[in-house]
Formats: sequence, C-alpha cells, structure tokens
Amino acid sequence: MPGNRQFLLMGIVASLATITVLVAHACPYCPPTDATLSEKLAESDVACVVKFLSSENGEELSMQKTTFEVLKSMRESQEFKPEPKIVVPFGLTAKEGDLFLIMGQLKEGLLEWSLPIEFDELGREYDYIRKAPSPEQPQVERLAYFLRFLDHENNVISNDAFSEFAQARFEDVEQLAPKISRTKVRGWLEDPNPHLIVRRAFYGMLLGLCGNDEDAEYLRERIMAPIDPTKNRIGIEGMMGGYLLLRGEPGLRFLVQQKFDSLEPELSADDPRIGDLDALRTTLSFLWDYRRSQFGEETLRTAMRKYLDRPEFSDMAVVDLARWKDWTPLEQLTNAYGKPPWDSLSAKEKIVAYVLSCRKDVPATAETKLPAHAAKAQAFLDTLDPDFVQSVKRGMGGFSPAVKPAKTKSKATSTNGI
Repeated sequence: MPGNRQFLLMGIVASLATITVLVAHACPYCPPTDATLSEKLAESDVACVVKFLSSENGEELSMQKTTFEVLKSMRESQEFKPEPKIVVPFGLTAKEGDLFLIMGQLKEGLLEWSLPIEFDELGREYDYIRKAPSPEQPQVERLAYFLRFLDHENNVISNDAFSEFAQARFEDVEQLAPKISRTKVRGWLEDPNPHLIVRRAFYGMLLGLCGNDEDAEYLRERIMAPIDPTKNRIGIEGMMGGYLLLRGEPGLRFLVQQKFDSLEPELSADDPRIGDLDALRTTLSFLWDYRRSQFGEETLRTAMRKYLDRPEFSDMAVVDLARWKDWTPLEQLTNAYGKPPWDSLSAKEKIVAYVLSCRKDVPATAETKLPAHAAKAQAFLDTLDPDFVQSVKRGMGGFSPAVKPAKTKSKATSTNGI
C-alpha cells in the first residue's frame, strides 16, 4: 500500500494527467460533463419515450417498481422489443402522464434500464435527439447542429447541447467560428441566470473566436472591472482567453502587467486578486496548448516563470514548465530546494520530479555526453538521497511533457448559423 509520499506524487501526476487529457479531448474552458443524450442513445440497445403510469414503492429499494406506457420507440434490439407497457425495477417520483426517455443496455441477456430523463409536456426533446447527428458524424457538423440549441428554453436540451461543446476539441469549435453570432455570444455573457455561470468561461473563449475589436474592448473592460469580493468572477479565465485570441501578444503584455507585475510581492490568502492571478495562469496554459504559433513558446514560458516567485502558484507552475520542457529555471529551483516555499515534502518532490523530467529530456542522438541541462540535473540528483529520488521516480509515470494535439480536417458541412 503506498505511503503518504507516494500519494503526494500521485497528486502531482494526476494534476498533470488531467491537463493532458483536457488538451487532447475536451473544451479547455468547460467543466467535466456526463455522456450526452446522443452518446447515450448510440450506446443503448433499447430507447423509448414513455408516459408515467404508476410507481409501487416497497419498503426496500429492491422491491420498488415503476410502470410506463410506451409512446414511441427510438431504438430497438432484435433480442428485446418493448411491449405497450414496461415495468422497471426502481421507484420514481412523478405524476401520471409525465413523459420520460428511458434507455437500456442488454447485458448477458438481461436488459438494464438507466434512470429516466424527464421530457416536457410538448416532448420537444424527442425531435431534438431524433434529428441530432450521430457521434460517428464529423464533429464540426455535429457542433453546428447543437449550436442552435445552446440558448433553448428547455433546460434538458440547452444543457445537453452545452455538454456536446464541453466534450468537443478546441480545434473543432474553432472551425465553427464563422457560423457563430458574436451578438448572441455577448448576450449569453450578460445573462444573469445563475445556472449558466459554468458556461461563462466557454462563452468568453467563444467570443474570442468569433469577435472583433469591439468585442476585445468589451472583454478587456470585463476583465479590468473593479473586483467585488462579495461576487464571484467565475469565467474570468475564459474571458482572458477570448481577449488574448483577439489581441495577441500586446494583449498578453497588458494582462501580465496589470494582473501580475503591478501586485505587491505577497498577497493575503483571502485577497480577491488571487483569483485573477490563477485565471491568467490557466490562460497561459490554454495559449500554450492551442496558440503557440500566435504567441511564441518563449513568450509563454517567460510569463509562466513569473509564477515560480509566487508561493500560491509555484507548485502548479513547476508542473506546467516541466510539461513545456522549459529548463531555464533549473538552477533557480535546485538552489531553492529545501528553502521556503520549497521546504515541504510535497514541494521537494515536485522539484525532484521536475529535475528528473529535465534529466530525461535527452535527444536520441546523444551518445556519451549529456546536454548541459541534463548534466546539471544529474549533478543535482547525485546530491540527494537515492531512495528518495527513486520513490519520486516510481510515482511519476505520467509526469511527462504533453504533446499538442494534431489538427485534423473534418468534413464539415455548411449549416445555418445561430
């Protein structure tokens, strides 16, 4: 069973692995989401639109049953064709006549039903799902369909459409930019609905893809607005990302000066400006993964190195710098090893993991002489307890530089914008 030390390293590795997964597979400014309705439908063997009839609530969960009347069949299996009425082995709180979508998978000859998804009285979700492109269709084509439903009044539809974007690659969303109405995106950013707060970062980024100079100024004003400590600034990182997509390096220099360089050396833990500092760090990571050609690797590395001097963020910055193969601060970090704020066990482990990554970064053509950075890394490792170094090495299987996902050309088809 791993000790505390290995758990700490697993945390470092997990944070890096999470970043890598998001880079390759999901929207960089969206929260994790469950499988979408179209994905669930594609994975199901049976799917029906049903009407609630009754629910028998036994004393034990295993005794509960619910009866539905089947109105429409959306998917059937040769092994199972739904009867006019179906009974599922769980209770449900509903009133007679309520509509639901229920899906099931055949496992070892038995049908396992998922929890029902409530439909409105008009059954609008049925047409939405029925007309949705399947997951096998080109992603840009699928997103063009779901784009039309992001502001739908039906929450099931609207939330599912957003989930499709949350799982989409940035490159596919970027291809859709010409079809996006900047005016609508501005309206979405202004929407006070608290349920839409989680989308604000995504909408900020989206405005950066489809907006113009006027929108860049709008985003700058939102970013630079006085910080009210009683109100959240959820989504500010996406607005920073959108602003920089429109303003490029001059915009980055402005944000670094305003949100980083102008601050005093130390901030209290409850200082509201810390949130913006973290948002800028997140945005630097976004730019590295998707906009290196626009900003340049050294520009982004230089900005991220500043975070090594901020105790609140130094441990996260060192992970990003290792991921980016930036060995410039090697001497700075090894000299700081064991000194505040690098004196805790977890901080030491992160420096050692960074140094091990540096030592490992050796060209395949290197024969006997190590590159300068790798030689310095090895010299530092030789001064440490070998058992400690080995324990760090065992825990950092995923601590490796992320590879920028290759851009793929999807067979997009033209559809109406929103």
